[in-house]
Amino acid sequence: MVVTKSPEILFLKQEDVIAAGVLDMKKTIEDVETVFKMYAAGEIQQPVKTLMEFPDPVTKDRGRLVVSMPVYLGGKINRAGVKWAAESLENQRTGQLPYGIDVVILHDLDAAHPVAIMDGTLITAMRTSAASGVAAKYLANPDSKIAGMVGAGVIGRTAIQTYLEIFPKLEEVRMYDLNRSKSEGLAQEFRDRIEVRVVDDARQAVEGADVIATQTTTRKHFLQKEWMKSSNFYAQMGTNEAEEAEILEADVLVVDDWGAISHYTPGYFAQLVNAGKLDASRILELKNIVSGKTIGRTNPAQHILFKSMGMGSEDIIVAERIFQNAKAMGIGQKLKLWDNPLWL
Repeated sequence: MVVTKSPEILFLKQEDVIAAGVLDMKKTIEDVETVFKMYAAGEIQQPVKTLMEFPDPVTKDRGRLVVSMPVYLGGKINRAGVKWAAESLENQRTGQLPYGIDVVILHDLDAAHPVAIMDGTLITAMRTSAASGVAAKYLANPDSKIAGMVGAGVIGRTAIQTYLEIFPKLEEVRMYDLNRSKSEGLAQEFRDRIEVRVVDDARQAVEGADVIATQTTTRKHFLQKEWMKSSNFYAQMGTNEAEEAEILEADVLVVDDWGAISHYTPGYFAQLVNAGKLDASRILELKNIVSGKTIGRTNPAQHILFKSMGMGSEDIIVAERIFQNAKAMGIGQKLKLWDNPLWL
């Protein structure tokens, strides 16, 4: 390790992060799959995220959110980092800024200073859907042809990208969003890769689909179990989109990180367990399935629900790849915390 009294920090704005490869979904899926294997091997330290929610002054519903997600990735990566995430429904209403705005910091453990600060907004969007893609790889029937999706925002876009990578026989995506123009925009965007059929309600999107993904900001349960009789895999990336029966009666329940989900009391999984309606022993963790410690699907007819809350380790492993690519490409802005540190 080379120590200097004026260490450099590489700052990467969103355009730099894009140039360094953040939009490569195949690579992102590989990163996230690696994280789950590392997590199962005990190579990751990942405390439960610190989360603060602030009510909307008018509706009293959750209007703003800030989250701190510290992580250490061991093994060959040996990187500490943190993602600071924020969400605002005001941004969603005005359309002037992204609904979620995130920053990732990568840290040098030995010298105790940051080595990189970068926009994490696109990292979040990519890794969120990549996690559902890893789950689908291990839990869904690979010959699935019809995908039903609800939510045509940022994660809706990356969800389509992910399913195109995971399901080689995919023929159609049925998309519903309260804002129809968003669904129509995605249909136009992906017209050369897959047919995205815009539908009029959530039921039309998911009924008859082989695989399903929901990625909305709602806190109200809207997805009914009877609509999903033909589906073999459902990825819930929002908080409380599925009704109680869908959760309680699914053949297999899988989550990305039960420790985090069980601590998030506004979430329906934690509420059902705390109310004694759901036996926590039924809930499998994806890391154990990816690592081969647990079997998820035992027959093609099973309906498997995957609940994702998001893990900071997913952000950090993607950010590390971006950081290394940016250094090799010579892009980004070099910053300093000081010229000469005071009070050594």
